[in-house]
Amino acid sequence: MDTKPLENEAELYIQSVLIKHGFSLAKPTFDTDGTDLLVVDNIKNKFTPVLRIQCKGRNISTNGRNISIPREYVGNNFVVFLYTKLENYESELFIFFPNDIAGWRITNNEYVLSFNKNTIKKEGFIEKQFHSRHCVQLREILRTCKIKKYTSVIIDSIFLNKAIEKTINIYKEIYPDKGFSKPRLLDVVSNIIKCYDNFKSDDKSINIVYMHNPDVLQQTQTYDNNPSKFTNSDNTSCKLSVEETDGFVNFEILEYLNRIINSENIILVADDLMYEKTLNQYKDKGVDITLVMFKSTDGRQMYTEHMWGDIAFPVGLSIGLKEHEL
Repeated sequence: MDTKPLENEAELYIQSVLIKHGFSLAKPTFDTDGTDLLVVDNIKNKFTPVLRIQCKGRNISTNGRNISIPREYVGNNFVVFLYTKLENYESELFIFFPNDIAGWRITNNEYVLSFNKNTIKKEGFIEKQFHSRHCVQLREILRTCKIKKYTSVIIDSIFLNKAIEKTINIYKEIYPDKGFSKPRLLDVVSNIIKCYDNFKSDDKSINIVYMHNPDVLQQTQTYDNNPSKFTNSDNTSCKLSVEETDGFVNFEILEYLNRIINSENIILVADDLMYEKTLNQYKDKGVDITLVMFKSTDGRQMYTEHMWGDIAFPVGLSIGLKEHEL
């Protein structure tokens, strides 16, 4: 059974309910630990407390159903909404807070909740039916949850692959006796963070999104065995996502930037005229982005007033050069 239409219906309905009760919402472009929606405390602030919302939709007009949540997703600011469809287009909305989810059955390291059209009418379940009183609890969690500072590294695959090829050719001329091969994506990303992540914080995580179109880009990097989660050299938690698109990579990245520009520190690895106008508009609004691109003598296409770093340094480290050789 195709559950996608019902999942979309559930998410749209949950959005409307939360907006009706005065919550400010954002929607992450890419999947982040099961988060379908973000409830934002103060959308004007650079950093603000957020609630992570997962939306579930299930048709229970005939058979019983279940929902499952990986245990690693569930934190103090994680909330699940369950939208159920019954006969005659009747529907119900339920809400489950972290303590509720922790009481579900555990199977294969997931929290699992089973239900049918009879059990949702019984005590213990019916009290989870969404009511305006739950908004008080949502706001209390939002008020008390710890602000987590995020840095996002957004990578234009077309640019990065071109930069790797160009950097290798440059250093082959400088060091003709050395043998260079294309580096792993994970090594390049780690060195970009090492060289250019200037956003210092005791409580921070880094989200890396590598966006590529497999139809127009020949993959020239090694993706095998790249862990989705790793710890960087300064012991910062990092998550790497390799995201495919069937459209233009730069359009997808511009859309993603627009969604996160007011809530995260951003490192953009790109060098394309398509970004220039939007980046200058962000600068005019007082938003700073760290750019990683070519220096002008290597053929830089994009010029802005944002801080920038030379892509050749992290790529050089990734192909085996020492800092004094760069």
